[in-house]
Parts: sequence; structure tokens; C-alpha cells
Amino acid sequence: MKTMFIKVTVIAAISFIVLTAFLGLSSSDIYADPLIEDTIVYSDYYPWYGDAAWKKGYSNTPYLGLYNSLDKNVLRQHAQWANQYGIDVFKVEYVPPLDNNIIKGILNTDLGNTKVCLMYDTLARFLALEKGPPPYDFNDPEIYNTFIEEMRHLGKKYFSHPNYFKINGRPVLWIYITREMSGNWQNAIIQARDEFNKKGYDVYLVGDHIWWDYDYTGIELFDAIGVYNPYPAGPPDLGQFEKNLDYLYSRWYKKVVGSGIDFIPTSMFGYDDTCVSARRPPMPVLSGTYQEMEKMLLLASKYLDPVNGASNLNQVSHMTFNENHEGSSLEPSVEWGFSRIELIPKYFGTN
Repeated sequence: MKTMFIKVTVIAAISFIVLTAFLGLSSSDIYADPLIEDTIVYSDYYPWYGDAAWKKGYSNTPYLGLYNSLDKNVLRQHAQWANQYGIDVFKVEYVPPLDNNIIKGILNTDLGNTKVCLMYDTLARFLALEKGPPPYDFNDPEIYNTFIEEMRHLGKKYFSHPNYFKINGRPVLWIYITREMSGNWQNAIIQARDEFNKKGYDVYLVGDHIWWDYDYTGIELFDAIGVYNPYPAGPPDLGQFEKNLDYLYSRWYKKVVGSGIDFIPTSMFGYDDTCVSARRPPMPVLSGTYQEMEKMLLLASKYLDPVNGASNLNQVSHMTFNENHEGSSLEPSVEWGFSRIELIPKYFGTN
């Protein structure tokens, strides 16, 4: 577990707030850092596309058509776009049935400067175990033991791969909705770290913990705190949602960074899951103008946080690269062309 400390950047930011107030400068300027050399851009990547997935419905039509995730031409094009538009890391959804598609697909593609990390999908995994919707009680031996065994599996199968993303040699692993873990979950995280260490991996662990309940329990177990999807089913206007998200991030940023933990904001441009309404109740469609999308990226930029141990870097996540059931994709599509993905390097570079 990393040593807890108050970041020097927080102290500097506080001093700068006082200075900017005195000088009448914009508060958004306090997050500018001339020492930052690159922003690590994650974007969520789904490796399960094929006939069965597309038959469930789709909210938008990719430029590449209704593709198969193992199609080498598709994989090469995704890699090329990622390199061209500054997507540094494909954050790939993980549950064990996806091993074949990940290992034979995106993980073993020539990705150029882009890398892969995994996001362990607790929701999909525990639904498959017939545990129902969250929260997930880690006092349940089946949940606890499944989690630990699959953490061992990740260490064995993925972390040594040259395409796997690492920060200072530390494999990066996201865990989905850690905020929905209950019972003995904290011991499970500690044991998972022990299992990784036994295999020689000091894993950089990211908890998907940010939510509107402001429950900070257990954040000290993680190297970074982020969020996959910050959209709480409203308001459906991207401009108003951006204002609400600013408040959410301001509170979490203060707590997380003040605890010596890295903060990773998430940006998103839209959400539309009406195409899968036969399987689940859809959320209100989130949409906005091009200018509102830019404001969303400006908001994320405001909360970029230098990485502990690599202070020349900070991190941001964008939901998503290719979730075509939910209308959140950056991937070029018939509906919006390249207008979404072209915004990423404008705000976070292509380094």
C-alpha cells in the first residue's frame, strides 16, 4: 500500500488560488502545470463484437461497419486511429470469457504507441454468478474466492505482455464499481495485491469509486481513484450535466489528492442505450452540442492530477472508444464522423 502524504501540488495549488484571487485571474488556471510532459489518455475498449452482439442493437453505426472484434483489419484501424488521435491506452473490459478475444485480438495487435490495460468488470462477472445487481457482498465466499482467483489469473496471463500498459514498470489495472463492494471487500483488495506481489508485480490499482454519494470508504487501498461512467441518469443536457460534474469532481479531487492518491477524471460526450431497452430500462439520452463537448474536455482538464512517482504525467479517461450499444463512442461513425475523436488531441495532445 502506498505511503499516504499530502501532495506538494495541493500546497502549490492553494498558494496559487490565493494569488489568482488577488490578481483576479480565472480559477481554471490553477490546474495548469508547465512541468507536465504528457497526459495519459485512457478510453474504454470492448472486445466482444460479432454477429450476436450487433443483433442486440446499436445506437450508432461505426465507419467500419458491424465488425468482428477479431478482424485484423478492424484492429489495425483502431490502433491507427488511437495513435493518430492521442488515445494512449485502450482500457479493455475484462471477464474470463473474454480471454480468447482479448489475447487473440487487441492484446496481440501491433498497437504502435498505444497500449492495453484491463478493467475487471465486477458487474458482469457477479451477474454471471447469479448474484443479482450490486452491491456485492464479499462476505459471500463465492464472490470473494472468485475475485481472488481471477486476480491471480490476470497476473499470470496479462501483465508481462509487452503491449500491457505500465507506469514506472507497474501494470495498471482498473476495477469496475469498487464503490458497490461491501462486506469483506477491503481484505479482498489487500489479498489481491499480495497475490500480484508474489508474481513480481507491484500493480497500479485504480478504483472506480467516484460517485454522487461521496462515500470515500476504502480509497486508501488504491493508487488512483477514477470513474467509468459518471452519468447518473440525468440531467440529459450535456451542458447542465457538465456543471453538475464539476461539483462532483471538485469534492472528490479534494479528498483523493489530499489523501496522497492519484485522481483520474472522466469525460464523456453522450449516452443513448435505447437500442437495448428490451433487455433493461434505458436511461435518459444524454446529448449536447460540439461546444458542450469541448466544455466537457475543459472540465476534465481542470482536474488533471500529476501521477505519484511520475510527476511529469497526468491522466484522464474518456468514456468510451467503442461502446456502440450506448452511444458513448469516440470511434468514427456514420452519425458523427470524426468530430468526437478529433477533439481528444486538441485538449490532451498526441504525445
